[in-house]
Amino acid sequence: MTIREFIDALNTKFTGSYHFETESGSKYTRVIQSGTGSRSAFCFIDGEGNIYKPDSWKRPAKGVRSTLATVNLVNIDPYGGWLYR
Repeated sequence: MTIREFIDALNTKFTGSYHFETESGSKYTRVIQSGTGSRSAFCFIDGEGNIYKPDSWKRPAKGVRSTLATVNLVNIDPYGGWLYR
């Protein structure tokens, strides 16, 4: 799965309540969740397709939580609970 396919799947799953978009940086792509007038970092994805939980708006937490190749879209919730170990 590509980052674009991942974002499209999130937007399809959470239609009407949240919108997801990306911002590319030098090392990571930040996935941004918008809804109810606010924006937050939903997750970070590196160039190899590893998915990280956000530590803050600017950086990911340590440790890979999933990958684009193995992510299970059924388990993803809009609150980030799927990124906890």
